Order: sequence, then structure tokens, then C-alpha cells
Amino acid sequence: MNNETQDKNNGNFEYRLREVSNEEIISILRYREHFNPHAVKAAIKEAFKRGIISDIKDLDNEEFQPQELAPKSLFPISYLDKQNYIVFRSLCRIFYGMGLLPIIYGILQISKHFSFNAIGAILTGLIIIVIANRLEKTFKPFFANLLLALNLPAIGFAVYYLTSIGNPSTMDTFAVAIVILILLYTTFYVNKLSSHFNKKNDD
Repeated sequence: MNNETQDKNNGNFEYRLREVSNEEIISILRYREHFNPHAVKAAIKEAFKRGIISDIKDLDNEEFQPQELAPKSLFPISYLDKQNYIVFRSLCRIFYGMGLLPIIYGILQISKHFSFNAIGAILTGLIIIVIANRLEKTFKPFFANLLLALNLPAIGFAVYYLTSIGNPSTMDTFAVAIVILILLYTTFYVNKLSSHFNKKNDD
């Protein structure tokens, strides 16, 4: 790469840094050992402009001590909380969809005059949606744990559904298994993110 191209890329990166939050600038400084040196220089320059640091020696302060990236995980947590909040809200929306499934099932049961099953399914769906909504707004682990606890009745209902249709096809079994796996993954991931948010608030 020639000097002209390198200067152009550095200039573009500096321009993009003007649009990011202070939190993202601080994150680059904390994880500077994992960034391109030119990106780190641009972030330091932007940090001076914003008053995040007033002297290069400020990087030796505890707040800006180099940190290691989190190890790879099935439930990754970004060093940028902005990204974590986006993922968290997306997962909560999955619960809204999961809550709609028993509601739709209940409505279908009403059409067949199975009122007891219908009421139970609709109430379950509404409970899931309400808990997911409270979790999305408050980030409290209590609501994440409630959703985690609902895995048991959800799996029980899935087994009941398969047995109730007599001789389920391979496709029915596969579809139910996928829904259960998505539900388990989503609840564990939301639980981990919720704990992460509250741990940061306590710190």
C-alpha cells in the first residue's frame, strides 16, 4: 500500500470516528492492542478533541488499561454495550414471536371448541409476551429467569403436542425440535446479557 492510499484510509477512519459515541472511542482505547495501529492513533486523536483524555499519559490510568477480548462463546458479549443492547432487543423480539405461537394455537383450538386447551395456550402466550416486554424495558435478571423457567412447560407442551397428533411425521418432530432449541438458546443468551448489564450497573 503506497503512502497516498494509506493517508486516504487514515483520513476516512478519522472521519468515521467523529460519528461514533464516546463509549466506542473509550472501547477502542481499552482494546487498542487488538486494533490496527493507525486506527488507535486516530482514536487517540479523537479522544483528545473530545476531552476524554488530556494527556497521552492518561492511557496509563486504570480506566484505559489494555484489556483482553472475551473468549469465543456460544453467547458472545461485545465490548461495545451499544451492540449488546441491539442483540438483547432482537432476542426479546424472538420471544414476542414465540408468544404468538401458543396464541395462534389457542385460537385454532377455539374454532374446534376445545376451550380448556385454548384458554391455557392463549394465557401462556400472553404471559410470555408480557414478561419479554418487561425484560426489554427493565433488563432485570428476574424477568430473564422467569423466561428461563418457562422452558420446562414449553418443552412439556411440545411433547404433548407431538403425542396428541398420534403419529407425528419426521417434519413435525424436526420443526418442534428446532423451536425448542431456538427457545433454549434465546433464553440462556438473554439471561447472560441481562446479568452482564446489571453487573456493569453495580460496578
